[in-house]
Parts: sequence; C-alpha cells; structure tokens
Amino acid sequence: MKRRTFIKFTTVWALLLSSNIVIARIISKNNLIILDEILNIIFPKTSTMPSAREFKALNYLVQNISHKTFDDDDKVLIVDGTKDFIESFPDFLNLKEDEKKELIFRIIKNSSYAKSWISKLTYYGVEAMFSDPIYGGNFEQIGWNSVKHNIGYPRPLKTYGQKI
Repeated sequence: MKRRTFIKFTTVWALLLSSNIVIARIISKNNLIILDEILNIIFPKTSTMPSAREFKALNYLVQNISHKTFDDDDKVLIVDGTKDFIESFPDFLNLKEDEKKELIFRIIKNSSYAKSWISKLTYYGVEAMFSDPIYGGNFEQIGWNSVKHNIGYPRPLKTYGQKI
C-alpha cells in the first residue's frame, strides 16, 4: 500500500470511528425503562418540586446524549452503567417502590462505580429540570416555576448555538 493511500485510509477510518460512537452506544428500550425508574427515584415528586417524569428528564437525556457536544466519557458511563445495572439486578422492575429505593441507596454505598453512575444521572437530571425547554427537559417550564425562577431573555430559538 502506498503511503498516501495509507494516510487517506487511516484518516477516513478515524473519522468514521469517532462519528460512530453514538451509533455504537444506542440505548435500548429496556435501558430507557430502567433509566426512567432510576431518575424518578432520584427526583421524586414532592410538594414543591416536580418528578423526573414531569420535567421529562429521560427525554432530555435521550435528546442530548446523541449530540456531538455531549461528553463521550459521560455517554459511556451512562450507557454502560445502565447495562451493568440491568445485568446485576435483572428483577429491578419487579420490586416494590421502597425496595427499589433501598437497592439504589445500598449500591451507591458499596460501589464507587455505581455512585459515579448515579451521580452522573443526577447531574443530567438537574440540567433537565432547569435547562431551557428547547433542549427537551423542563417541560412547560415546570422546573423554573417550582423555584419561581425569572426566565432570562432572549431565550434560544435553536439548540446548541445553531445559526438561525
């Protein structure tokens, strides 16, 4: 193989590999169900705050995890952590609500990996609650309204700094 051909081949291969990170890490339906349950354990409905389902934390996560600006390490942790959780606790969805909470609290006490996974889900859950609704979370500004936040203007018309 000629040197130029080799350079072209390796350059194209590197570009394809980097752009397929998202494709290789597709979140399955079962993983989405687990993530939704866990986000609702982390963000339960209270008298003053909405639940993760109400502010659409899962929608926010799914919409943003596939964007090129989403941190690749976070993507790996969220996707692989969810798969590992399902493998470790296959009957999670069959547990009662209080048993699910107890399981989550027990695993984060005993595993730094689980703790970092839950911490990352919490981080993106907070983002989902308080980001502009254009990004898929904070449904009908429910997060902002719960803390009586004054909305900043101008609000984004397109996501991620896209040109209008």
